[in-house]
Amino acid sequence: MDARRYIARMCTQFRVSLDFGRRLQPLVEKAAQSDPEKQRLLLEMVERSFAEEGRRAERERRGCSSEDDWRALTTVASVLHAWNPPTWFDRWEDGPQRRPAL
Repeated sequence: MDARRYIARMCTQFRVSLDFGRRLQPLVEKAAQSDPEKQRLLLEMVERSFAEEGRRAERERRGCSSEDDWRALTTVASVLHAWNPPTWFDRWEDGPQRRPAL
């Protein structure tokens, strides 16, 4: 069993991110090296994890009014995830400097 292919197939089947799947890859690799009964149990656990994540992701997607909204949201989120704000942004809540009363 090729763990990476198994993970990719599960990600596609349950419509979850590859990042989620990669977190479960060590379990799939362990299953591939185990006896048949342990392998079955580990892979069932992995599949249940994919199914639950798929249900959670679907609930998130339904929160958007359209597929275009979801695409826009995920695009913006991916950009902001790696965003490093400029130093002036830290002072944003300080507000403008006030002049002293005369």
